[in-house]
Amino acid sequence: MKFIHAGDVHLGNPFVGLDSNMPADFQQLIRSATLTAFQKLIQVALTEQVDFVLFPGDLYHGQRNSPIVQDQLRTAFLQLQAAQIPVYLSFGNHDFQADQQPHLAWPDNVHVFPQAVTTYSLLTKAGLKIGLTGFSYQDQRQTTSIMADFSLKDNSYDYQIGLYHGSLGSAGSNYAAFKLSDLLAKNYDYWALGHIHVRQVLHEHPYVAYSGNLQGLNAKETGPKGFYLVETKNNQLIPEFKAVAPVIWQELTVGQLTEIDDLLNQLNTLQPDQPTLLTIRLPGPLPALLQEAFNSGLLLDKARQAVSQKLWLVKIILNLPNVMPRGDVNIDDRVWQKALNQVLQPDNINSLLGIDLPVALREFFLSPAGQATLKQAMQARLFEENHHEN
Repeated sequence: MKFIHAGDVHLGNPFVGLDSNMPADFQQLIRSATLTAFQKLIQVALTEQVDFVLFPGDLYHGQRNSPIVQDQLRTAFLQLQAAQIPVYLSFGNHDFQADQQPHLAWPDNVHVFPQAVTTYSLLTKAGLKIGLTGFSYQDQRQTTSIMADFSLKDNSYDYQIGLYHGSLGSAGSNYAAFKLSDLLAKNYDYWALGHIHVRQVLHEHPYVAYSGNLQGLNAKETGPKGFYLVETKNNQLIPEFKAVAPVIWQELTVGQLTEIDDLLNQLNTLQPDQPTLLTIRLPGPLPALLQEAFNSGLLLDKARQAVSQKLWLVKIILNLPNVMPRGDVNIDDRVWQKALNQVLQPDNINSLLGIDLPVALREFFLSPAGQATLKQAMQARLFEENHHEN
């Protein structure tokens, strides 16, 4: 048995914030990037003759979608239908209730999970009985705990697979927060996760995994992007990553510079294999002339002229030491607390935690106790900075 697990396709993402000076061919490539990645996924599904395709949330970037996106999606679903490949999808926080908006009709091979936890059954070509259990968001942030509604594995299935769009955290938090132990307690054979755009495996045997997104959407989403092709091996469901993003984001931190040519010489050596959107980080402070070139935009313009045609330099960031608020700056406590609460959201914390961090530590920092610890540490750090300055 083989199937595709593809979370967070985000069809129709607008790629806001990119420079209008970007060459026309790069602009066109980016405008169509999510659709191109999706079409590559469909071709793999057809070539590999997979048994089914799973989209656990955020297939669309928003509730309302352009006629072009709708047409491309319907065409892809019809291709899968012709190959007798069913599709199972749920709606997440980005495409919440997208099926209630006007859109082109989907063929009968597409099965949408309702807002109540539901199990679909199918029989593969090889005669395996598969159970697929999932749900679509009940509200746009899905603060209501849903895990209790997932039944234990039904042993009449050869394999039971859970689709879940959410993040590790405490029950009652935003985005269908869950604990890894809650998923494992269901005894499913695979959990196809969505919502987090970083590809990561939370558990093996059985696999509990985020496939990441098909196409990086911003400068924080660096490296290859794609989906998992999952196959049975020794009675286990084993995912294999397949990269399909036509454009990748990368970040480069360079060493200390003394003049513009120091940076240009480093950029001349970059020869990416595919179209790349690059962010450069410079260590500060810079020498006076180099700082002037940075401030005026001259450094960015010269750097863009030095790079490969497959590379577009999005921006140059100057890292300066001691950027925290100092003692001579008044910050209203209410503003400070509001900023802390905004920063210490589970999604923000999760994006900052390394993918190799043990799950137990990840769950701690996403719990109320862990968030309180982070808040106290940030407040203590600010006090130390202020005290030192005074």
